[in-house]
Amino acid sequence: MKKKIIIPLVGLLLFSIAAFSQQYNQESIDSLIQSKVQSQVARNSKFLISGYTNMTAQFSKEQSSFSNVSLVPILLWKPHKNILVEAELETALAGSETSIELGYADVSFFVNKYLTIRTGKFISPFGIFQDRLHPSWINKLPTFPVGTGEDALGVGPTSDVGVDFRGGVPLGSSKMNYSVFLANGAQLITDPAEPSKQGTFTYGNAEAISNKLTVGGRLGLLPFSNSSLELGVSYRNGNVGDKNSVYKNVGSQMYALDLIYVKQLDFIKGMFDVKAQWNKVNVDKADYIDPADPTGNTLYTFENKRSSFFTQLAYRPSMSQNTFLKKTELVFRYAGFNPPDGAKDLVKIKQYTYGINYWFNWRTALKAAYQSQKDNNVFFLQVAVGF
Repeated sequence: MKKKIIIPLVGLLLFSIAAFSQQYNQESIDSLIQSKVQSQVARNSKFLISGYTNMTAQFSKEQSSFSNVSLVPILLWKPHKNILVEAELETALAGSETSIELGYADVSFFVNKYLTIRTGKFISPFGIFQDRLHPSWINKLPTFPVGTGEDALGVGPTSDVGVDFRGGVPLGSSKMNYSVFLANGAQLITDPAEPSKQGTFTYGNAEAISNKLTVGGRLGLLPFSNSSLELGVSYRNGNVGDKNSVYKNVGSQMYALDLIYVKQLDFIKGMFDVKAQWNKVNVDKADYIDPADPTGNTLYTFENKRSSFFTQLAYRPSMSQNTFLKKTELVFRYAGFNPPDGAKDLVKIKQYTYGINYWFNWRTALKAAYQSQKDNNVFFLQVAVGF
């Protein structure tokens, strides 16, 4: 008798649970996610969209145009207190088409306050310009100094794919920061269709084309307790030739020295800002196809050593009582490029850039600059906004 009563009760109970479960899934799943899942995500994960945008106009004897419109979103995600994921998408209007390029995408693991391990595609820790100064809302002028881009005049890396160990340590009242990385090698350009680029590199390659990885890094010293001065030295060494070609044993060594000095000085009633960098690249001798020979049978070689430098001075009367003057900044930059002897279509360049900026706030600037170099004098206007 008891079994006959128990069985229907159990059946009714199971039916009720099933019905409740079905109703729960259909009617309450959004509420469950809102109250449980999202609260966990909010508590343990942080997401932020940052970045910058700019529009540049240039005026010269040959051409006047709005030449550079770009939006560069930076995605930051912190799924754990010791992990940071970051990615930069460089979008720009080139002619009538929009170009999209992955600037960097990496994951950082914060081991302790002295060490962070970063892996993926990251801005190369070589000198200071690419790693710290190149975004338009940070760069105090509308242009890059000659020799810092990834073009025929570029001297030094822009990005790498690999793993990077970085951090800082106190040295009494001084400080030291460091970055040591292991990455895919740069790719040597040998195409005779681009004679000015022969002997230069592309960086940030997802595939290791050479038979050895590249090793390098930067060491920075801040000797003063107020960190107003930083002196840095960088080095990079590795093969750059395709392992399946005659260039497989071609290697390169790169060096850089850099300086940062930023301090508010009473005697000039304002902020004095100095940035400087010198890059040097030595590439092993190699034979290249002479672009002047249409048959492709003539080879030539040259001593592939090139260098570039820039020195930038900026002054902002931050102690002025006048609000307009406090937001105004004067900038001067002297930059240069020294090509290899015997390279095709390359000449020595000296570049002078004079600028004046008005800072609406700490991340929004209107810049005006005049850039002078032989046979190429241009006036620039730029609006740059960080967000």
